Amino acid sequence: MEKEVYEYLCQNHLGKDNLIKNQDLRAKFGIRSDKAMRKVIQNIRESKDYPKMVGSLSGHAGGFFICITDEEKQETINNIKHRANQMLRACHILEWKRGL
Repeated sequence: MEKEVYEYLCQNHLGKDNLIKNQDLRAKFGIRSDKAMRKVIQNIRESKDYPKMVGSLSGHAGGFFICITDEEKQETINNIKHRANQMLRACHILEWKRGL
């Protein structure tokens, strides 16, 4: 599934101005859940087999796209780092609560 999604994005959704909404991408490939689609994107992002970076925007106007500018690539990296830091912060808080 990852290969098909990656190739489709590379051919049709270059740059954030040409993003595809999550629900539309899921419908195109018959993926039922948002979680399953996010896993496909994660697998693409983490695989060396797919060298182009998949970017995403969240919210109502959000979706997925292939990053074509350095700005889009940096924004994608920053967004993932931000989410990782939020999760790490939550872990520290939970560890603190466990010790109470």
